[in-house]
Amino acid sequence: MKETINVNIAQQAFTMDMDAYTALTNYLNDIGRRLSPTDTETLSDIEARIAEIFRERVPSPMMVITYAVVYATMKQLGDAETFGDANRPMSDNQRGGYGRSRKFYRSRKEKTIAGVCGGIAEYFDIDPTLVRIIFVVGVIAGFSTGLLYLILWLVSKQEPETV
Repeated sequence: MKETINVNIAQQAFTMDMDAYTALTNYLNDIGRRLSPTDTETLSDIEARIAEIFRERVPSPMMVITYAVVYATMKQLGDAETFGDANRPMSDNQRGGYGRSRKFYRSRKEKTIAGVCGGIAEYFDIDPTLVRIIFVVGVIAGFSTGLLYLILWLVSKQEPETV
C-alpha cells in the first residue's frame, strides 16, 4: 500500500504517490535553481507541459500518477542540467536526487542478499563494500549486526522501481 497526495500542477488536480511526488518536487526544484530568480514564466511553462504529459499518460483523473510516469516525463523533458548551471545552492530539503527522497530503502542495484547494506551505503553515500565489511566484522566480533540486518530486511521497503 502506498501513500498518495493530491497536488495541483498548472491549475490541474492530480493524485500522486509519495515517491512520484518527491521525485517531481526534486526535479522542479533543481530546474528552479538553474533559472533566474525572476524567471517564473519558464517554470510555469514547464509545469504546464508536465501537466499535459500526465494527462496524456494517465487517461482517467481518478488514476494515481506513479513514479514510473514521473520518471518517463522527466526523461522526456530532459535532465535539469539542460536548463543551465545552478544559480543557487540546493537547500537541505531539496537534496536527495530526482528518484530518491532522503529515506532509507533496501537497494535494488547494490544487492548481495537483501539489499540492506547497499541501501545503507546509498543513504550515507559511501561504498557498499565498506558497509558489508563492517557488518561481517560485527558478526564475527559477536556484535548483533546480524540481528540488525534481519530487522532492517524485514521492516524496510525496497527501493522504488525505475523504468
